[in-house]
Amino acid sequence: MNWIQYRLANMLKSILPMILFISSSLLSFAQNDPEIIALPKDASSVIRTNKFFVQNVEDKRKIKGAGIGKLIVFGKEKPVSLGNTVEKELLSYWSYSAPKRNDDFLPLYISVKDFQISEKRTGPNKVTGDIKLEVTFRYYRNTVPVELTNYQTSAVYTRPEKDFDYPKLIKQLLDPALIHFQKWMVTNTGKNPVLAKNLKLVFNEITSTDKSDTVFYSIRRPLVWSDFQGQKNRPGSRYAAAVFTSFAYEGHSYPKDNDIVLQLDLKTFMVKSMSWGLAEAKNAGTLRHEQLHFDITRIVVERFKKRLEAAELTIEDYDSEIQYQFLEAFREMNTEQEAYDNATGHGLNAGEQAAWDRKISKEILDIYSRQ
Repeated sequence: MNWIQYRLANMLKSILPMILFISSSLLSFAQNDPEIIALPKDASSVIRTNKFFVQNVEDKRKIKGAGIGKLIVFGKEKPVSLGNTVEKELLSYWSYSAPKRNDDFLPLYISVKDFQISEKRTGPNKVTGDIKLEVTFRYYRNTVPVELTNYQTSAVYTRPEKDFDYPKLIKQLLDPALIHFQKWMVTNTGKNPVLAKNLKLVFNEITSTDKSDTVFYSIRRPLVWSDFQGQKNRPGSRYAAAVFTSFAYEGHSYPKDNDIVLQLDLKTFMVKSMSWGLAEAKNAGTLRHEQLHFDITRIVVERFKKRLEAAELTIEDYDSEIQYQFLEAFREMNTEQEAYDNATGHGLNAGEQAAWDRKISKEILDIYSRQ
C-alpha cells in the first residue's frame, strides 16, 4: 500500500461511522414522523335534505391538535394524524356533507369529545385496531348555548400487515354522526322545545265561569245585583255598595313548528261573596258605577297584554318578565280604581260619573272592536 492509499483508507474509516450515524438518525426520525390520513370528499353529500349547516367544530379532547392515535406501519408503532388540526379537518369534512347555509337553517356546533385510532401488532401479519368517536351537538339561541343530542360509536377491527384503507375507515365513522343528527332533528322538530327559534305569545280571554262564586268579565254579560252576595263588611261605612274585582293569568307552553307557543289564559273576574250592596242603594246608577270598576280592571288587563307584546320576551327567560309586568299592572289597577272613586265621589258626583262613563265605555268598545 502506498502513502496515498494509506491516507484514503484512514479517511474512509473516519467518515464511515459518521455516515452510519446520520443514516440511523434519519431512519429514527422517519419512524417518528406521523402517518398522515387525508379525509376523502365524495362527489355527493351523505345528507340529502337538511335543515342545518355545520357552523363550527371544537376539539374537546384531552390532547388537542392533529394527532388521532397510533398505527402499526411495517411492524412498528407510528403516530397518526390528520393533515390539519381535528377542528379544521372535521369542519371541512362535515361542511362538505351538509353544505347548505340558510338563515332559516340551524347553525350547528359540534364538539369532539373523543376521536382516536389505536393499533397493536398481535401476531405475524396480524394487527388489531380500535377506533372511537364521540361528539355532542348544540347551537346558540340568543347567545345562549342549547345542548341538543350526542353521538358515540366505536369499532374493533383486525387487518393483515399491509396497506389499509384508513380514509374509508374514518369515513364510516364520521358520516353516521351527521346522519344521526339529521334523523334526530327530523324526529324532534315541532315536538322538542330545544329546537324552537322564536317565542310566540298567544292570549286567551276566559269569559265563562265554572265557579259559582266567580263572574268572569264578558262584554256580553254585565253585572247584575244578584252577583253582589256578600254582607256589608264595614259597619258604619257611608258607601252604598262595593265590588271586588281582580285579574290573574295561567300560562302554558308547547312547541309548534319552529316556535314555542306561550299561551296565557287571562282571567278578569269579580268575586260574588266579597261584593255587596245595600238594599236601598240597589238602583241602576249605583250598579253602573260598580260596573265601571269591573271595566277598569278589564282595561288594565288589556294594557298588561300590550306591554307583554312589546317586551323582549325570550325562550330562555320569559317568566320573570311576565311576573314583573303582572305586578306593575296590579299596582296600576289599584291606582286607577282609587282615581275613579276619588274623581266621582264614589258615584255621587253626577258630572264626573258621566265623564268617566264616556271615557271607560269608549276604551272597552275599542278593545273589543279590534278582536
